[in-house]
Amino acid sequence: MRTEFQINLKTSKNAISRKQIHKSITKEPVIRQYLVLAEQVKQVRAESPERSMREIAKWLGYSPARLSQIFKLTSLAPSIKEEVLLSDSDKIRSATMTFICDIANEADWERQKELWLTLFL
Repeated sequence: MRTEFQINLKTSKNAISRKQIHKSITKEPVIRQYLVLAEQVKQVRAESPERSMREIAKWLGYSPARLSQIFKLTSLAPSIKEEVLLSDSDKIRSATMTFICDIANEADWERQKELWLTLFL
């Protein structure tokens, strides 16, 4: 038995195309994009601890080393995360992954905040 459905594949004028979504996401600072990704990976790991970073990296099209580097952003102090997510400062846009990872490698959140402030000097 075969069942057929007629589906109108034309997009409505209110629908957002995949290209528009990608364009709006890429307008965000790279550090913000990576922080959001890192938090999403953290959530996946919490919900499915059997999933390895290697497996998640493969799903996302990243090398395990690159995903590990991105995942370090979850170690940032909450106040820094908040600033990265909410600030429209040009300094956020110019922050390099290397600089942010150096901050994330620091275990003490107070020291992280001091290092973060050097970005704005």
